[in-house]
Amino acid sequence: MALTLLLAVPTAFAQNRSDNKNQKETTEVIKIERQERPPIGRPKIPSQQHIECVYTEGTLHFFFAFPEGECLLTVTDSFSGISTQYSFDSAEPAEIFVGEIQTGSIEILTSLGYTYEGTIS
Repeated sequence: MALTLLLAVPTAFAQNRSDNKNQKETTEVIKIERQERPPIGRPKIPSQQHIECVYTEGTLHFFFAFPEGECLLTVTDSFSGISTQYSFDSAEPAEIFVGEIQTGSIEILTSLGYTYEGTIS
C-alpha cells in the first residue's frame, strides 16, 4: 500500500505542472502617451514624464515617474462599450481592479491637467 502512495504522488505533481502550462498568461505592458495641449505661444520641450502601466489578471498597475496628484482613470471595454471611472493618487504605485478586458482603452486625467491614453489589446 505504501508503494502505491509513492507512485501516485509524482503523477499528481506532473498533472499540476501541465495544468499550469495550459493557463493563458494575461500580463500586458500598456504604452501610455500624453495627449498634447494646444500651443499657448511658447516653445514646448519633451515631457520627462513616464507612466509605467501593466495589465495582469484583471488589474491595472500604475507607476508615475513624477507624481501629478489625483488622477481620474476611465476604462472603456471595446466589446460592450461600457466605461467605468476610478480615482487614484499618482504619488504612490496604484493597483486598480478593472476585471477581464479583451480589448479596450484607458484615459487618465491628472489634477495638473494632463491627459494620457493607452490601449488594452
